[in-house]
Amino acid sequence: MTTTIVTLLAVIAFLAFVFFKTKADRKPSGKFHNDGRRKSFKDFQKEQLENDPDGLYGEAAAARMMAKICDEDGRMYGVMKNLYLPSHGGTTEVDALVLHQSGIYVLESKNISGEITGGLEDERWNQRLNARTEHTFHNPIQQNAGHIRALKHFLKDNYSRTELNVDELPIFSIIVFSDRCVFRRIPARGEDWIILHLFQMKEKITGVLNSRRVLFNKSQLEDLYAKLKPCTQTSARVKEEHRDYIKSAHLH
Repeated sequence: MTTTIVTLLAVIAFLAFVFFKTKADRKPSGKFHNDGRRKSFKDFQKEQLENDPDGLYGEAAAARMMAKICDEDGRMYGVMKNLYLPSHGGTTEVDALVLHQSGIYVLESKNISGEITGGLEDERWNQRLNARTEHTFHNPIQQNAGHIRALKHFLKDNYSRTELNVDELPIFSIIVFSDRCVFRRIPARGEDWIILHLFQMKEKITGVLNSRRVLFNKSQLEDLYAKLKPCTQTSARVKEEHRDYIKSAHLH
């Protein structure tokens, strides 16, 4: 009898050990370090840079999708990435810009996860990763509107009003979020802007292009491209100054 009880207790102890070890091992690997410590927001940012150094799921993916959509549209276009435009004595960076026969499309990419909330007039939006980790970032609608203002100023400095009426130029703002995030209470569409997930681009941007007529001919598109091209050939010093400005102004 004693041997049976000892054996039974040993089995119970073993099962309890397996149960609690399995439970511990089930901690979401995305939220915890290997030693069990909960990851901070800085940890998530570091992982994002390490796992996506070339913007595979961010700017590059949005630009590639835009090119694919324009290919299927059939009209002439050109994609430009990482433009540094003069702004307030410094520079502002445009993730990607599409020169299309129907107009100009300015892309802002947000390669982030979590629950996203924010209003049209809010200066900062919120990213909630979990119950303990939240982060704010610059309102992307306002951010891309600033990019478009800088673009218009640049074009006005490079074209006379008779060559190109910049004030009447159709410029559309496209704000693309990662498929890893969830929208909560955010504005989705305006007259000249749209917010969407990467997986929604094909359907929604195709609809935008289809609703717009041809405005530029081949020569006009080539001239626009030539004037903007130097903005993609910025020196390392200017890029570093831009990054320092973003950090100091908390505009990320």
